[in-house]
Amino acid sequence: MDLCQVCGGEIGPYRHPWLSRCTRCGVLSADLPVVIPASVTETDLDEAARSDGLESVRRHNNERILATLRTLDPPGRLLDVGSGPGFLLSQARDGGFSVEGIEADANTIGAARARGVPVKHGYFPEVLDQGAVFDVIVFNDVLEHIPDLRGALDASFRHLRPGGVLCLNCPDKRGFFFRVAAILDRLGVAGPYDRLWQRGLPSPHVWYFSPALLERAARRSGFESLTTTRLATIEVKGLWSRIRSVRNTSLIASAASFAFAVAVYPLLFLFPSDARACFFRRGSGSDLGAAGAESSPPPT
Repeated sequence: MDLCQVCGGEIGPYRHPWLSRCTRCGVLSADLPVVIPASVTETDLDEAARSDGLESVRRHNNERILATLRTLDPPGRLLDVGSGPGFLLSQARDGGFSVEGIEADANTIGAARARGVPVKHGYFPEVLDQGAVFDVIVFNDVLEHIPDLRGALDASFRHLRPGGVLCLNCPDKRGFFFRVAAILDRLGVAGPYDRLWQRGLPSPHVWYFSPALLERAARRSGFESLTTTRLATIEVKGLWSRIRSVRNTSLIASAASFAFAVAVYPLLFLFPSDARACFFRRGSGSDLGAAGAESSPPPT
């Protein structure tokens, strides 16, 4: 039986054949195929429209992430894992960081390199030099796409200097949009839930965490929790392009999603955000998994 990569508990089926839930900690995981294109090719995702749709909200969220990083450490050498079109890298570079990115999707590398930022094509950590060490490692809407969660966190520990900072910006399963989509899914309207998991896209979500679950997973790899920062889930600017970036989405479904998001947008500050960045510091020790024998709190 597979064990939970967050807490070591047992995982079991949950609502859909492709979906599982840990009986101990409650993390959600999906058995969805990850088929990231190694060469430029057309997929169901319009990368240009997606980039246009995300630019504004990512720019503002990145400002919050970088501001928090500056309060934790002076700007140093920053690695952005899954750097996409290079939004964070270019902002971090302009803010005094020495930057490097890693991106597996060949369809987005050109956009990042056009911004003049260095990006290696491949997967973390294999594409890095074995002895590469960074002051900051960021997974900006990326960790939830990586099936080998434990491997990614352990590799982050190895490639951070002692005292270095790990930033994990992941969708929060307690968030407003995720909870609404889950309710609709239970009522037989699966579209919004499928869209949040990004089913059918080259790199779907394979995890849905909460900050407490991220802390638990990071602690098992030798990290200590520092702080969290609430991020914006959507902005009206670019929203239509973001929704329409999935080519096989019907116009009616797109219009319904847009209308709902615009209607609730003024009230989103009243609800839990679907996006939160969590920050951790690498300890000075070399042993990983020391926290694996922790007691088991109820599901989060």
